[in-house]
Amino acid sequence: MDFKGHKIDFQEADRRYAELKHQLDSGVISAEEFDTQRRQLLVQDDEGKWWAKSRKTGEWNYHDGSGWVPGSPPGYQPPRAPPIGSTPSRKPQPKQQSRQLLSSQAALFSTFFRRKRRREAPRWRNIAAALAVLAVLVGVGLIAEAGVMMVKDRNPTLTYALVKDDSGKLSVEVPSEWKTHITSEPEGEKGITWSSFLGESAGPSVAAVNDVNAWRSGARGHKGTYLLASKKLAQKYTDNELVALGPNDYSSSCEAGTRRPFDRPPYSGKVQEWNNCSGQSDHTAITLAAAPEDRECVVLLQVGGYLQGEEEGVQHILDTFQADCNGID
Repeated sequence: MDFKGHKIDFQEADRRYAELKHQLDSGVISAEEFDTQRRQLLVQDDEGKWWAKSRKTGEWNYHDGSGWVPGSPPGYQPPRAPPIGSTPSRKPQPKQQSRQLLSSQAALFSTFFRRKRRREAPRWRNIAAALAVLAVLVGVGLIAEAGVMMVKDRNPTLTYALVKDDSGKLSVEVPSEWKTHITSEPEGEKGITWSSFLGESAGPSVAAVNDVNAWRSGARGHKGTYLLASKKLAQKYTDNELVALGPNDYSSSCEAGTRRPFDRPPYSGKVQEWNNCSGQSDHTAITLAAAPEDRECVVLLQVGGYLQGEEEGVQHILDTFQADCNGID
């Protein structure tokens, strides 16, 4: 099952990258939104090697199993430069500018509630910016309910809830229909916790599921996610080990699928796909182990259940988890 939710070729990735770079340079999208969309331009060649566009240069890099290396994709033809005088004006027209501004502000508003601002920015400036954006976005359908921000994704029918563990050090955005949020001592899809695997407290954890009883019993129709951030596990194991250990080990009930690199700065690691769980083709799972560059902690994540039609939601979880490694015991 392809949880990236899309397949593109090198030419299409070049075209999309050029559009994103133009929007970034024009101030239409933020640097964070640029990076989020750029990371979705992964291309897999016929040999199974993954390629990505460099943020700074736009050149192609491939993943050699441990990191990104500059290179030229097989049979690749670089895009032709447009004829002189054919480059359109970089200045958006008034109506286009208005639509782009709303898109940019929506991304800023989502980011404000999803991630702490840098401490050096004055607090009053953050508050003023959030209130200004709120005034604009009231008319475009962002909903705040019961203190949890519901964030519209690219698909207008999908909304997401921001969920944090009790310490506030671990967070993720999950599909809003996964209404049961367990923020203290949750367990994985198979009833296993990382603390029981380690033999002591492993770190802050959180789970979100559509039906907690079905999640724990494995009943048909269940779906959810369980994640943890840990310093101890980061010191004891590699990402290649953790992606299929403990609660992330589905080998007894599922067929191991593709294992691929995960790269979402500042996190990098491994993603493992699991198929035909319990002999059912529509029961699948994905597990992840990823850490920031200094490996101060590692984030361990699983999404499991009957996930057909949920690919975009699964990818959103991978795109939005955050851990404050400094604050983890």
